[in-house]
Amino acid sequence: MLLNAGTLVTMNDEQDVLEEVHVVVENGEIVAIEDGYASDAIDARSEVVVPGLVNCHTHMYALPIRGAPLSVSPQSFYEALTDIWWEVDEAFTHEDARLSALGSSAEMLAGGVTAFCDNYSGPNTLPGALDSVAAGVGATPIRGMITFETTARNSESQAMAGIEENERFIREGEDEHDRVSGHHCLHTLFTNTSDVVTACTERALADDRPIQIHLEEGLVDVHRSIEEYGMRPVPALESMGFLDADVIAAHCVHSTESELATLAEHDVRVAHNPYSNTNNAVGIADVETMEEKGLTIGIGDDGWDPDMFETMRTAAGIHQLKDNDPSGFDSAKALEWATIGSAAVMGMDDEIGSIEPGKRGDFVTLDLGPNPVLPESAPYYVVSAASRGDITRTIVNGDVAYTRDAGVAGVSDADMTAVGNASRELWDRL
Repeated sequence: MLLNAGTLVTMNDEQDVLEEVHVVVENGEIVAIEDGYASDAIDARSEVVVPGLVNCHTHMYALPIRGAPLSVSPQSFYEALTDIWWEVDEAFTHEDARLSALGSSAEMLAGGVTAFCDNYSGPNTLPGALDSVAAGVGATPIRGMITFETTARNSESQAMAGIEENERFIREGEDEHDRVSGHHCLHTLFTNTSDVVTACTERALADDRPIQIHLEEGLVDVHRSIEEYGMRPVPALESMGFLDADVIAAHCVHSTESELATLAEHDVRVAHNPYSNTNNAVGIADVETMEEKGLTIGIGDDGWDPDMFETMRTAAGIHQLKDNDPSGFDSAKALEWATIGSAAVMGMDDEIGSIEPGKRGDFVTLDLGPNPVLPESAPYYVVSAASRGDITRTIVNGDVAYTRDAGVAGVSDADMTAVGNASRELWDRL
C-alpha cells in the first residue's frame, strides 16, 4: 500500500511533522517514508495523516446503555456503580456481549481508533463471555485487548470464575483471532478480597500478561482500603505483591504523590480517562506529578464517548481549568497520549502508536477544512479542532478499514440494526 500525505504527523520520538510525503507499507508494515507523492497511492494530499488512535481503557459493554430511559439519579460515583452499572452487567447475555463489542468496534474504527484495551463485566455470561466479546471484535478489522473484570462484589467464587475466564481465553480462545488478545483484570481493590488479588496476580504472572485495575477512581476505593487494610490502595496492593505484575492502572484520580512514586517504581502504566472523570464528577487526575515521576500515560474513553477527539479536548480543557491558566497545559500532549502513549500503556508501542518504519500501517486521514496546516501547529490543530466527522478513512495494517462512503469493512447496516435492537431489549429487562 502507498499513502500520499499532505501533512504527516508521525508522533515519533522527535515528533516530526512532514509535508508532501508518501508512506510505503508492505505486508502491513511501514517500510519507508519518502519525499514527494507516489502514483497509484491512496490520496491524502490535501489532508492531515495521524497514527491510528489508541484507546487504552474502554468498556464496550457500555454502548447499550447510551440513551437508556433510566429512572435513577446517582449522587456519587459509588451510587452510579450500584444503581446503574452493576444492574446493567447483571442483565447482560452472550448476545449482548457480542453485539456491544461489534457495535463499539465499528464506532471506534469510524472514529479513527485502530487499537483498544477493553474491560467487560457480565457475571451471568460466565463461562464463555470473552468468546462472545471476541466474536464481536473479530467481525471488524480493529486490534483489541480484552478481559473480564474480576469482582467479588457478589461472592469470592464468582471472582475466581472471572479469573478462570481470562485464563481460559488466553490459553484457548485467542488463537481463533488474529487481532484479539486476552489479559487479566481486577475491577477494583474495594470490590475484591486479598485472596482474589493474590490469585489474579499469580495467574497474570504465569500467563505473562498485563493486569488492569480501576485504581482510586473514586474516594470509596481509598476509604474502603483504609478500613480493610489500614492503608491506602497503592501500599495495600504493593503489600499483596500485586505491583510485581505488569499493571495498567486506570484513573488514579485520588492517588497521592507518594503513591504515584510507588507506581513509578513498579513501572505501572496509567490509563487517564478525563471525560469519564468529569462525567462521574470524581475529580482530575494529577498527570503533572505522574509525568514528573516518569509514569507512562495513555488516554481512554472509559466507554463514555466514541469520539476520541472529544476525549483529547476534555483532557486539554480540564488541565488548563485546574490551574486557571489557558496556557498551562500543552494540548499537543493529548495527541501524544492518544497515540504512542496509549500504545505504550498497552505494551504495544513497538508495533503501533507512531508512523515510522517498522511499525504497523495504522493511519487516520483527516480533512480539516480550508485553513493551511503548518508543521509547527499541526498537532495543536488536530486536538483543538478535529472530530470524528473530519475522518475520511481509517487504515489498519495497511488495509482501509473505514471510509465515509463505504462505512466499516465487514459491518453491515443490518449488523448495526441488530446492535440497536439488542439495546432496546436490554432496556426492557432493566
